[in-house]
This record gives sequence, structure tokens and C-alpha cells, in this order.
Amino acid sequence: MAGALYIVTIEVSPSSEEAWNRWHEDIHVPEVLHQPGFLRCRKWKDTTQASDGWVRYVCHYELTDVTAVERYVASDAAKRLRAESDKHFGSVTRPSRAVLTEVATFG
Repeated sequence: MAGALYIVTIEVSPSSEEAWNRWHEDIHVPEVLHQPGFLRCRKWKDTTQASDGWVRYVCHYELTDVTAVERYVASDAAKRLRAESDKHFGSVTRPSRAVLTEVATFG
């Protein structure tokens, strides 16, 4: 079975970027990586800001397979982690999510 990417794009208000990054890297990502099927996370910062000046980050969570992503998305842990994110940074972040499966490798 092919691996899967769970891609989370987060636009962050510039005034909250530093606090959000600390929380995201010290608390949130480690908790997500403890969930079954997660292998690693690579966090990227977009070189282009959103049209309103918000900063954009993209997290590539690598998982064992798409079934692991589906289990996670439906889990109580995912609901708790999203609620925690909304509680702390809901008004200063705009997340979106996508699930990708590998179809080919080049290079």
C-alpha cells in the first residue's frame, strides 16, 4: 500500500505568528506525530504571503497509508487537537487540509 500525505496549510496573522509557531512546534506537531500511522512532519513557510498579508505555512505529515489518515481524521484525538487549536488560535489562523496518495516517484 502506498504512503499518504496529510497536508495542512495554515495562514497565520502576522501579529500571532511567533506565539503560534512556538505552540505549533513545541506542542501541536509532537502530539499529532504520536498518533498511529504518522511517520514524520515537514513544515514549510511560503515565500509569498496571502493577499491580506497573513503568513502561510504548509505542513506535510507523512503517514503509512491513506487508511491511517482516514482513521486519524475520524478519531477523538483529531477532534481534540482541532478544538485545542481553535481555542488558542482560532481567530488568528485559517487552516485547510488535503489528503494525497502517491501515484509515482521520479528522480
